[in-house]
Amino acid sequence: MANHTTIRLEADKKEEFAKLCESMGLSVSGAINIFVTKVLQVRRIPFDISADADPFYADVNQRFLLESIAQLERGEGKTFDDVSKIFTERT
Repeated sequence: MANHTTIRLEADKKEEFAKLCESMGLSVSGAINIFVTKVLQVRRIPFDISADADPFYADVNQRFLLESIAQLERGEGKTFDDVSKIFTERT
């Protein structure tokens, strides 16, 4: 059986959190329940929940950057006058 719990949040943070939860398909209550359940399972703060992670840190971009660095270190790198050309040549 569910109990009611009250948490105190600043109004602007509550509104921002509710919007973020909604963008992930969750209610505030649902997000808090997921958090509590996971904390109880793993006995620690277990994970990050994020919306629209920065695509710069995507695995494919990180691999591309590491390979580009390696190419430059081997003297094989290319230079571009227009950054958009990097993506047309990238496969």
